[in-house]
Amino acid sequence: MKLTFDEKKLLYVYGNPDLALTRKRLYGVAGLTVDPDQNKLVLDFCRKLEGETLTDWYGQMFYFVRSEMEHYTMMQKMSRDIEEDKEWRKEDFVEPDDNV
Repeated sequence: MKLTFDEKKLLYVYGNPDLALTRKRLYGVAGLTVDPDQNKLVLDFCRKLEGETLTDWYGQMFYFVRSEMEHYTMMQKMSRDIEEDKEWRKEDFVEPDDNV
């Protein structure tokens, strides 16, 4: 099963190691969502999680996606810290010119 980045974010925020509880949470989120586009995204993801073969390896997928999203968040924070650093200059990371 391939997941989009938005689906990974949903799983990271509302997911649970138990597939049945994840589905229940996501259906609850879909019921509370006012934005029609977001509601469609959540409901489509719920339907994607309805597959029978998913129950065997959902736990592994959940922890893998969780780890991936935590690393993504950490890299975003590190990037933001670097850009806000007063000592950091883009010129420091320019490729050297071999012709000189």
